[in-house]
Amino acid sequence: MARECEKCGKKEGLLAGEHTEIAGKLYCKSCAPRVLDQLLRDVVITTTPQVEGHRIKKYLGLESVEIVIGTGSWSEFTGDLADIFGTRVSAFEKKLKKARDIAEKRLKYLAIQRGGNAVVGVDLDYTEFDKNRVGLIINGTVVQFEEGIS
Repeated sequence: MARECEKCGKKEGLLAGEHTEIAGKLYCKSCAPRVLDQLLRDVVITTTPQVEGHRIKKYLGLESVEIVIGTGSWSEFTGDLADIFGTRVSAFEKKLKKARDIAEKRLKYLAIQRGGNAVVGVDLDYTEFDKNRVGLIINGTVVQFEEGIS
């Protein structure tokens, strides 16, 4: 039995393994990245308990993503200098921004895998493990909201 890409219709044999499953649907190697990128863009992340203008029709559960980043020797050195002179530490800021972007993308991916189109009540926390490692934890409730409700 052949499997077929949901987007382009490309078929392959059952054992070929060329299709990727995303949110319960199969996509070929060329369509999967584009489909996933679009799905990730469409997932809403909000700190509020609902998506404004939309009614939540289903709560799908709590999801959490944890990221630990090493700050590195150079960041430590420039951070120490910035501390002495009372300036901002852009190396740390860039690493924290990158970690937040990765965490948000993973949270959206988990929402898609659960069949959701939003994550509500999102909370983002940072913690320091030791001098060279920072942790970021992001969590929220995955939901499915009704489209077109205002």
